[in-house]
Amino acid sequence: MSYNKTTMITKKKVLVLDDTDSDEEESGKYDLVARVKDKIKELIVQHNISIYDLAQKSDLTEACIRNWFTKRNYTPSLEAIEKISKAFRIAPFELLCDREEIFTATPENKAFIEKFRVLNEKQKEAIFQLLDCFNN
Repeated sequence: MSYNKTTMITKKKVLVLDDTDSDEEESGKYDLVARVKDKIKELIVQHNISIYDLAQKSDLTEACIRNWFTKRNYTPSLEAIEKISKAFRIAPFELLCDREEIFTATPENKAFIEKFRVLNEKQKEAIFQLLDCFNN
């Protein structure tokens, strides 16, 4: 059984999250809810933001987000996953699965994706229209 400890800073206090892998996870059955929670934790640390900051950016309550990590059976709803993904500027599927599971991208694909991610919606639509012209 492996043991991880993650520390997150909320607006008022430091929250220490203890993760102990269950026997089920060790046997290869990775829980989707655990994956989403792990990815959110990873993004919080990676972006160096607090749970309070994430709550502000995602229009969720700080208590709601904190409960995902402190209450055993408390899980993010699909609406919450969508809000969290918007706050981190990622697609919801990126919270649900690892990028490597989706496809193996070439360096050229990765460069395109990174440039595409920073475009606004109008610019993205223009790119899609241009690609449609080449495919027809």
